[in-house]
Amino acid sequence: MAGILTVVVVVFILMMGFSLLFPILPFWALDIGATPFEIGLIFAAYPVAQFLSAPFWGRFGDRFGYKWGIILGTLGFAITSFLIPLLPYVWYLILIRFLGGLVSAAALPSSSAYIGAVSDPDKAIRNFGFYGAALGSGMVFGPFIGGLASNFGLLVPFILSGSIALIAFLVALVTVRNVKAYIPHRKVSILTLPTAKRILVLIGFLGMLITVNFEAILALLVKDRFGLGAREVGYLMGVAGLFGAAVQGNMGKISRVIPEDKAIPIGFLTASFIALAVPWSPSFLILGSLVVVLVMASGIVQPSVLSLLSQGTERRGIVMGVYQSAASFGRIVGPPIAGFLYGLHFSAPFVWASLLSLGTAIFWILQIKRFRI
Repeated sequence: MAGILTVVVVVFILMMGFSLLFPILPFWALDIGATPFEIGLIFAAYPVAQFLSAPFWGRFGDRFGYKWGIILGTLGFAITSFLIPLLPYVWYLILIRFLGGLVSAAALPSSSAYIGAVSDPDKAIRNFGFYGAALGSGMVFGPFIGGLASNFGLLVPFILSGSIALIAFLVALVTVRNVKAYIPHRKVSILTLPTAKRILVLIGFLGMLITVNFEAILALLVKDRFGLGAREVGYLMGVAGLFGAAVQGNMGKISRVIPEDKAIPIGFLTASFIALAVPWSPSFLILGSLVVVLVMASGIVQPSVLSLLSQGTERRGIVMGVYQSAASFGRIVGPPIAGFLYGLHFSAPFVWASLLSLGTAIFWILQIKRFRI
């Protein structure tokens, strides 16, 4: 349990350092002359790099040990964070973000594979709940700290982000024991994964599409419907993130009532109903309450998917790498779809998310009858 908690702490520190830059990067990019389109490229560079490199890092962890994936990912992110403000050119910023995504992609597949490898089967869902809570809470606290740090100048958040990642690297280097599961005779990819694992990877991709749909246009909806700004959206996402982290942190207890295979459709069905209601909320308070429920529903899905992915396989690194790659692809294609639909009508992306959630729940229910996952 000590090793799992250490990895959870490392993931929390890393995600806090990563998300700390979210409110800063657009302003830094504007200061060096970036256009809105180029700012989009700057943000897209990171998930594109993760999409390309995550399966490689999964294989790397299986062969050399998940500890090495974690420490290389955290160290790589620390170095690239320090390098971001080195040159005031847009092309350089895009390049550094891309390199940061390539290297830091080693951390998440290795950390989730580590948890799957050292967890007892009956404790896996609880431990992945802790893991998900670390991801979520790190993403909540990071932007808040980044906003505070920016009061001392735009350069400070980059130094702080790199320093936080460096702490995660040192903690992992000193405390995490190495676990590996290399089977050299067969190359594994999305096409060679067992059918059950491919279904779970697809579920993860669809879940990310739904998540980024809300992330991409929630601020626009709040502005257009209620005339509110970034501060209110930040408060809302922070509160929702804390509730989501609380749910994931208690997945051990929740799974006693709702097993993993049942939690997945329940989460998506809840998201389907909530998504339809969000754009027609009569007040910001009601909208905020709906978003909190939505994030809590999502909170039971991700640990369940990760727990099921980790079961019945020795090559957890490549499986988690493929999953991370699929999730990154969802982050790439999701925001443009949401933005396009919002341009048609303010409710369109939410209808899309509702239908996608409903379809995913039905797809899972049909597949669970056919495959024992």
